[in-house]
Amino acid sequence: MAGAQQLDCYNLALSYLDSSQRVQSLTEQSATAGACNTFWDRARKIVLEQCYWSFATRSLALALLLDQQQIPVASQLMPGWRFIYSRPVDCLKAQAVTTLYGLRAYPSLSYWWTNSSYQPNITGQFRPPWKEVLDYTNVNAPGQAIDIVTDQDSAWLVYTVDPPNFGILPEVFVDCVAWHLAQRIAGPVSANQKAKERADKNALLSLSRALAQNLNEEQPDAYPQSPSITARL
Repeated sequence: MAGAQQLDCYNLALSYLDSSQRVQSLTEQSATAGACNTFWDRARKIVLEQCYWSFATRSLALALLLDQQQIPVASQLMPGWRFIYSRPVDCLKAQAVTTLYGLRAYPSLSYWWTNSSYQPNITGQFRPPWKEVLDYTNVNAPGQAIDIVTDQDSAWLVYTVDPPNFGILPEVFVDCVAWHLAQRIAGPVSANQKAKERADKNALLSLSRALAQNLNEEQPDAYPQSPSITARL
Protein backbone atom coordinates (compact mmCIF):
# COMPACT_ATOMS: atom_id res chain seq x y z
CA MET A 1 0.00 0.00 0.00
CA ALA A 2 2.77 2.44 0.95
CA GLY A 3 4.66 1.68 -2.28
CA ALA A 4 1.53 2.27 -4.36
CA GLN A 5 0.95 5.61 -2.61
CA GLN A 6 4.57 6.59 -3.29
CA LEU A 7 4.14 5.71 -6.97
CA ASP A 8 0.92 7.73 -7.12
CA CYS A 9 2.81 10.67 -5.64
CA TYR A 10 5.46 10.36 -8.37
CA ASN A 11 2.84 10.48 -11.10
CA LEU A 12 0.92 13.28 -9.41
CA ALA A 13 4.12 15.35 -9.40
CA LEU A 14 4.62 14.61 -13.11
CA SER A 15 1.05 15.70 -13.83
CA TYR A 16 1.66 18.95 -11.99
CA LEU A 17 4.55 19.58 -14.38
CA ASP A 18 2.27 19.07 -17.40
CA SER A 19 4.25 15.94 -18.26
CA SER A 20 2.67 12.97 -20.00
CA GLN A 21 5.39 10.68 -18.65
CA ARG A 22 4.39 8.13 -16.02
CA VAL A 23 6.38 5.86 -13.72
CA GLN A 24 4.98 2.33 -13.68
CA SER A 25 7.21 0.86 -10.97
CA LEU A 26 9.54 2.06 -8.22
CA THR A 27 12.26 -0.13 -9.77
CA GLU A 28 11.66 1.08 -13.31
CA GLN A 29 14.89 1.79 -15.23
CA SER A 30 14.00 5.14 -16.79
CA ALA A 31 15.32 8.68 -16.42
CA THR A 32 11.98 9.86 -15.04
CA ALA A 33 11.82 7.12 -12.41
CA GLY A 34 15.45 7.79 -11.56
CA ALA A 35 14.73 11.49 -10.95
CA CYS A 36 11.71 10.70 -8.76
CA ASN A 37 13.64 8.10 -6.75
CA THR A 38 16.57 10.50 -6.30
CA PHE A 39 14.49 13.36 -4.89
CA TRP A 40 11.73 11.39 -3.14
CA ASP A 41 13.32 11.16 0.30
CA ARG A 42 14.49 14.76 0.22
CA ALA A 43 11.11 16.20 -0.85
CA ARG A 44 9.18 14.16 1.74
CA LYS A 45 11.55 14.87 4.63
CA ILE A 46 11.73 18.59 3.87
CA VAL A 47 7.93 18.79 4.12
CA LEU A 48 8.00 16.82 7.39
CA GLU A 49 10.71 19.04 8.86
CA GLN A 50 9.12 22.37 7.94
CA CYS A 51 6.00 22.13 10.12
CA TYR A 52 4.41 20.43 13.09
CA TRP A 53 2.47 17.35 11.95
CA SER A 54 0.51 15.49 14.63
CA PHE A 55 0.58 12.28 12.57
CA ALA A 56 4.39 12.39 12.42
CA THR A 57 5.08 13.31 16.06
CA ARG A 58 6.53 10.97 18.66
CA SER A 59 7.55 11.32 22.32
CA LEU A 60 10.38 9.31 23.85
CA ALA A 61 12.27 9.23 27.14
CA LEU A 62 15.81 10.36 26.35
CA ALA A 63 18.83 8.20 27.07
CA LEU A 64 21.19 10.01 29.43
CA LEU A 65 24.79 10.20 28.25
CA LEU A 66 26.31 12.42 30.91
CA ASP A 67 25.37 14.33 34.06
CA GLN A 68 27.97 17.11 33.98
CA GLN A 69 27.45 17.85 37.65
CA GLN A 70 29.20 14.56 38.36
CA ILE A 71 32.48 15.55 36.66
CA PRO A 72 34.99 18.38 37.23
CA VAL A 73 34.12 21.72 35.62
CA ALA A 74 37.31 21.63 33.56
CA SER A 75 36.21 18.33 32.01
CA GLN A 76 32.70 19.41 31.04
CA LEU A 77 31.85 19.07 27.36
CA MET A 78 29.06 21.66 27.26
CA PRO A 79 29.48 24.26 30.05
CA GLY A 80 26.26 25.85 31.25
CA TRP A 81 24.13 22.72 30.80
CA ARG A 82 23.77 19.89 33.27
CA PHE A 83 22.49 16.90 31.29
CA ILE A 84 23.60 15.55 27.92
CA TYR A 85 21.17 13.14 26.27
CA SER A 86 21.36 11.09 23.08
CA ARG A 87 19.03 12.32 20.34
CA PRO A 88 16.80 9.46 19.03
CA VAL A 89 18.08 7.99 15.77
CA ASP A 90 14.65 8.39 14.10
CA CYS A 91 14.44 12.11 14.95
CA LEU A 92 13.94 14.34 11.90
CA LYS A 93 13.27 17.50 13.90
CA ALA A 94 13.32 18.00 17.65
CA GLN A 95 10.23 19.94 18.75
CA ALA A 96 10.44 20.24 22.52
CA VAL A 97 12.03 18.81 25.64
CA THR A 98 9.47 17.91 28.32
CA THR A 99 9.04 15.80 31.44
CA LEU A 100 7.04 12.59 31.57
CA TYR A 101 3.91 14.78 31.62
CA GLY A 102 4.52 15.78 28.02
CA LEU A 103 3.16 18.88 26.31
CA ARG A 104 -0.43 18.34 27.34
CA ALA A 105 -0.44 18.01 31.11
CA TYR A 106 2.68 19.92 31.97
CA PRO A 107 1.43 23.42 31.04
CA SER A 108 -1.53 22.88 33.39
CA LEU A 109 0.91 22.33 36.24
CA SER A 110 3.21 25.25 35.59
CA TYR A 111 1.15 28.41 35.54
CA TRP A 112 2.69 31.32 37.40
CA TRP A 113 0.01 30.91 40.07
CA THR A 114 -0.64 27.79 42.13
CA ASN A 115 -3.38 25.66 40.64
CA SER A 116 -4.56 23.42 43.49
CA SER A 117 -6.97 21.47 41.28
CA TYR A 118 -3.92 19.73 39.82
CA GLN A 119 -1.07 17.96 41.58
CA PRO A 120 0.44 20.79 43.67
CA ASN A 121 3.86 19.18 44.11
CA ILE A 122 4.62 19.17 40.40
CA THR A 123 6.18 22.40 39.29
CA GLY A 124 8.45 23.52 36.52
CA GLN A 125 8.60 25.21 33.19
CA PHE A 126 6.26 24.60 30.28
CA ARG A 127 9.17 23.85 27.96
CA PRO A 128 12.57 23.54 29.64
CA PRO A 129 15.46 25.24 27.80
CA TRP A 130 17.44 22.90 25.55
CA LYS A 131 19.53 22.82 22.40
CA GLU A 132 21.13 20.39 19.98
CA VAL A 133 24.90 19.92 19.94
CA LEU A 134 27.45 17.62 18.32
CA ASP A 135 28.25 14.55 20.37
CA TYR A 136 31.67 14.44 22.05
CA THR A 137 30.79 11.97 24.79
CA ASN A 138 31.93 9.12 22.55
CA VAL A 139 35.71 9.52 22.58
CA ASN A 140 36.12 6.80 19.95
CA ALA A 141 33.92 8.56 17.38
CA PRO A 142 33.58 12.25 18.33
CA GLY A 143 31.27 14.49 16.32
CA GLN A 144 29.42 11.60 14.67
CA ALA A 145 26.03 12.11 16.33
CA ILE A 146 23.78 14.85 17.68
CA ASP A 147 22.95 15.22 21.37
CA ILE A 148 20.33 17.12 23.35
CA VAL A 149 21.52 19.30 26.26
CA THR A 150 19.15 20.58 28.93
CA ASP A 151 18.90 21.10 32.68
CA GLN A 152 15.82 18.87 32.85
CA ASP A 153 16.35 15.55 34.59
CA SER A 154 14.54 12.45 33.27
CA ALA A 155 13.84 14.39 30.09
CA TRP A 156 11.57 13.37 27.25
CA LEU A 157 11.77 14.62 23.67
CA VAL A 158 8.81 15.45 21.45
CA TYR A 159 10.00 15.15 17.87
CA THR A 160 9.11 14.65 14.23
CA VAL A 161 9.63 11.25 12.63
CA ASP A 162 9.38 9.89 9.10
CA PRO A 163 6.24 7.69 9.20
CA PRO A 164 7.16 4.20 7.93
CA ASN A 165 3.86 3.80 6.09
CA PHE A 166 3.32 6.66 3.63
CA GLY A 167 0.00 5.13 2.64
CA ILE A 168 -1.73 6.10 5.91
CA LEU A 169 -0.97 9.83 5.60
CA PRO A 170 -3.68 12.39 4.69
CA GLU A 171 -4.23 13.15 1.02
CA VAL A 172 -3.65 16.87 1.56
CA PHE A 173 -0.19 15.99 2.91
CA VAL A 174 0.49 13.66 -0.03
CA ASP A 175 -0.50 16.48 -2.38
CA CYS A 176 1.97 18.79 -0.62
CA VAL A 177 4.79 16.24 -1.01
CA ALA A 178 3.90 15.85 -4.69
CA TRP A 179 4.29 19.61 -5.27
CA HIS A 180 7.66 19.61 -3.48
CA LEU A 181 8.74 16.62 -5.53
CA ALA A 182 7.63 18.41 -8.70
CA GLN A 183 9.85 21.33 -7.73
CA ARG A 184 12.89 19.11 -7.62
CA ILE A 185 12.33 16.94 -10.67
CA ALA A 186 11.29 19.82 -12.94
CA GLY A 187 14.79 20.14 -14.39
CA PRO A 188 15.54 16.45 -14.95
CA VAL A 189 12.17 15.78 -16.62
CA SER A 190 12.50 18.92 -18.77
CA ALA A 191 9.34 20.65 -17.62
CA ASN A 192 8.43 23.96 -19.25
CA GLN A 193 9.25 27.19 -17.45
CA LYS A 194 5.62 27.96 -16.68
CA ALA A 195 5.16 24.56 -15.03
CA LYS A 196 8.32 25.07 -12.97
CA GLU A 197 7.06 28.43 -11.71
CA ARG A 198 3.69 26.90 -10.84
CA ALA A 199 5.42 24.15 -8.88
CA ASP A 200 7.44 26.70 -6.90
CA LYS A 201 4.29 28.64 -6.03
CA ASN A 202 2.10 25.67 -5.16
CA ALA A 203 4.76 23.99 -3.06
CA LEU A 204 4.36 26.85 -0.58
CA LEU A 205 0.57 27.07 -0.88
CA SER A 206 0.08 23.34 -0.44
CA LEU A 207 2.21 23.40 2.71
CA SER A 208 -0.07 26.04 4.23
CA ARG A 209 -3.20 24.06 3.30
CA ALA A 210 -1.86 20.80 4.73
CA LEU A 211 -0.73 22.46 7.95
CA ALA A 212 -4.07 24.26 8.41
CA GLN A 213 -5.98 20.99 8.02
CA ASN A 214 -3.71 19.19 10.46
CA LEU A 215 -4.07 21.91 13.09
CA ASN A 216 -7.85 21.74 12.70
CA GLU A 217 -7.79 18.03 13.51
CA GLU A 218 -6.96 18.50 17.17
CA GLN A 219 -8.25 20.47 20.14
CA PRO A 220 -5.67 21.74 22.64
CA ASP A 221 -6.46 22.19 26.31
CA ALA A 222 -7.92 25.58 27.16
CA TYR A 223 -5.59 27.87 29.10
CA PRO A 224 -7.49 28.81 32.29
CA GLN A 225 -7.74 32.39 33.45
CA SER A 226 -5.52 33.45 36.32
CA PRO A 227 -6.95 34.50 39.71
CA SER A 228 -6.07 38.13 38.95
CA ILE A 229 -8.37 38.00 35.91
CA THR A 230 -11.23 36.03 37.45
CA ALA A 231 -11.29 38.43 40.43
CA ARG A 232 -12.29 41.23 38.06
CA LEU A 233 -15.23 39.35 36.60
